[in-house]
Amino acid sequence: MKVREKFNAKLLVEGNDDQHVVWAICEKYNIPETFDVIDCEGISRILERLPLELKQESIKAIGVVLDADQDLQKRWKNLSGILSSFGYAIPDQPSPEGFTHLPHDIYPTIGIWLMPDNLQSGMLEDFIRLLIRPNDLLSPFVEQALVQLEAQPIDSRYSEIHRAKAYIHTWLAWQKDPGTPMGLAVTKTYLDHNTELCQRFVNWLNRLFNPEPQTVL
Repeated sequence: MKVREKFNAKLLVEGNDDQHVVWAICEKYNIPETFDVIDCEGISRILERLPLELKQESIKAIGVVLDADQDLQKRWKNLSGILSSFGYAIPDQPSPEGFTHLPHDIYPTIGIWLMPDNLQSGMLEDFIRLLIRPNDLLSPFVEQALVQLEAQPIDSRYSEIHRAKAYIHTWLAWQKDPGTPMGLAVTKTYLDHNTELCQRFVNWLNRLFNPEPQTVL
């Protein structure tokens, strides 16, 4: 979703779902509206846009939310290579708390969050799955349905890397309001925004864009 940019702080995300999930989480935690959430329409466009944003003198902070996909370390190297070329000191591994780096030379504060949790390969749908309550009654049936499907010789079936997509969209299709988008599922509390993972993500957003506010405990 295109937005009218109005802040000197930017959060670059891959797509519409990411954008709405971030907005929904920000609303749940009353995070001050101090940054634009920009749908960059894909990973490659984020990687193209990031160096351009870094050169903008008016920009004070930039955050990047990317799927780690199949290789967390490879994705980290993609980003750390860009940031290192601007002189940022980047660690070898992403931090579980989300990476942040204070302003450097003429360049802005920078932050990176790799979906789902900075620790493992995966994507937004894996993050969302980790917000499902442990005692959820639908989850065992979704898992059972996927296992049964995967036992069949169906070539058109999803690949393993996209299993989380199949899982979460099946789970959402079986809610009272079937097919609710992921961001709205946060708003409707189908998902639990109080999980430790979600609180870590919120703390990262606040460290990056609102360095004074409280840490979520």
